[in-house]
Amino acid sequence: MIHFGIIGAGDIARKFADAVRQLDNAEVIAVASKSLDRAQEWAAREHIPSYYGNYAELLANPRIDAVYIATTTNAHYDNILQCLQAGKHVLCEKSLVRSAHEALTVCSLAKQKNLFLMEAMWTRFLPKTTTAKQWIQEGRIGKVKLMQATIGWKADPVYNKRLFDPALGGGSLYDLGIYPLEVLPYLVDEKILDMDAFVARHSTGVDDLVSMNLQLESCIANLQCSFTTKMPEDAYIYGEDGYIRLPKMHFGSRAELYNSADECIDSFDSGEENGFVYEVAEVVHCIENGLLESPICPHQMTIDAARITSEVLHLR
Repeated sequence: MIHFGIIGAGDIARKFADAVRQLDNAEVIAVASKSLDRAQEWAAREHIPSYYGNYAELLANPRIDAVYIATTTNAHYDNILQCLQAGKHVLCEKSLVRSAHEALTVCSLAKQKNLFLMEAMWTRFLPKTTTAKQWIQEGRIGKVKLMQATIGWKADPVYNKRLFDPALGGGSLYDLGIYPLEVLPYLVDEKILDMDAFVARHSTGVDDLVSMNLQLESCIANLQCSFTTKMPEDAYIYGEDGYIRLPKMHFGSRAELYNSADECIDSFDSGEENGFVYEVAEVVHCIENGLLESPICPHQMTIDAARITSEVLHLR
């Protein structure tokens, strides 16, 4: 049984706690927030036995094997270091960190401490993603030439204020663009060789729209993300003999396969479910088997993405 603690008592952590409850070999036993009242309220709602008003007290709990970090992006780096120094395995929300230097540092420390560390890129574990990857490997759309993805909506500046705040690690690339950046190369098992990007800034200074082209080993990927502009949230993978459509690419349940005549010849739908279950199951499996990183979401995925986001966000 893997016992989890949670740092950050917010909405995303509730989804994580629900996913853990669906597994027989994992349990959330504690939550910590900078506000003791918030931690207590969150723990009561989620039926978590222990709660703390600071992170150090949670990390001092010897029963906790691993920590799920659900704080804002700006805090991730320090939170990860704190957890690793305390001897805890770590699953941290995306974007894991904000620079390649930070990514290299936390990955190196995790290995030194013999601890598991993974960025919570849960989309890689979804059944529809696995299905699309299998279709590509089977050659059902022929040689892949181009991939495209857009993710965008109009965020409420009050409810989603963290997106607008550079001090909280806001911006569209860290929050939304990270999905296609880390999922599209995975679908074709190819490295990113080159990149160019255009960035539009919000009045607060964060990136509110990013358009990016990636040169992979044998194909091109194009992606756009924004939290001020509504866009379809779909991905397309185009091959010489057909294409794959992934509606709501970062969280949806469906994959569709089309031939070159635009006819849908196959489809997959896992139905509505809490997709976090698959990534949590992977984390538990890796920890139980002594793995320091997941083969599906390895450290190199995070390091490569952090290098690119650093470069993109310093263009302007």
